[in-house]
Amino acid sequence: MQIGVFSIALPAAAALGILAIAAPDSPASAQSSLFGERFASSRAEPGASAWDKALTSRLRLIAARTSATMLPGEEALVAGVEITLDPNWKTYWSSPGDTGIAPMFSFDRSVNVASVDVAYPMPERFDYPGDISFGYETQVVFPLTVTPVDASQPVELVADVMYGACEELCIPVEAQATLSLPAASGESTGAASPFAGLLADWRSRVPAEHDAELTSVSSTMKDQASFLEIMVTAPSDFTDPVLIAEPTGGEGRVYLGSPTRALDEGQASFVFPVKTRRKHAGLEAGVAFTITLGDETANGTKWAQQFEYSLPPANSHDADADTDTSAY
Repeated sequence: MQIGVFSIALPAAAALGILAIAAPDSPASAQSSLFGERFASSRAEPGASAWDKALTSRLRLIAARTSATMLPGEEALVAGVEITLDPNWKTYWSSPGDTGIAPMFSFDRSVNVASVDVAYPMPERFDYPGDISFGYETQVVFPLTVTPVDASQPVELVADVMYGACEELCIPVEAQATLSLPAASGESTGAASPFAGLLADWRSRVPAEHDAELTSVSSTMKDQASFLEIMVTAPSDFTDPVLIAEPTGGEGRVYLGSPTRALDEGQASFVFPVKTRRKHAGLEAGVAFTITLGDETANGTKWAQQFEYSLPPANSHDADADTDTSAY
């Protein structure tokens, strides 16, 4: 079975008062742990598991239809992990930023499930002094693509999840949820569940191809300070563009601060102050980035797209002709 698993990033755990919670030792599809407290789950709705409740958050599984039988031509089921949080509390993206807890998913205990692919919607950016993180407030649905072993048989999807619930401190929450999807009788594929629209909304926020372009990436020095400028264009005029640049490789080891943004209809420029991590080379040594661009509206992310880019070393002549990389 393929399992979607992401590691925990806790670079300042002790300072933030992050608490470790031991794994529950009882069947936990109806329970979770937080500060040692345990809460009974709520009653399940059609197309959803029961809520697994913690002190400031709760988690459940949802599905687009009420059976495991797929439409003709489909190879996978559409489902999701839904987390809701109390006001002012948040949870995190797959790359949580400076502090926080990336979610971890295991579907090992599922029945008639060959693989589960977890997708990550475009997150919000949270800027605090000395702390930039990426995640979600109030609610998030992580879309799932569930491939059964035998599409003619029932599916029991079992999720074991560890996620962070954070306000002034971060608390790991362990939750479990089970969603049983029967095989539909006859030629029926089961009714659409009440969560089909919610799943479609959150899936639309997952980075995908939207004809946006990464037009230039350049490094500059000003007053002995280092900056990274990223310029992008959109398929139509931007509403409120957000860009996340994650250093993912290369010889340089850098930290990017809060960017300044210049916006001109369908074009945007983001300039990040750059700090070199202690005792490491900076941008001049070459750094690879995952760049995630999204356009926000009052109702959430309108679209998101992701790019991979490698800023070459300062003396390299291997830069793409399409990009502008100024040397130090």
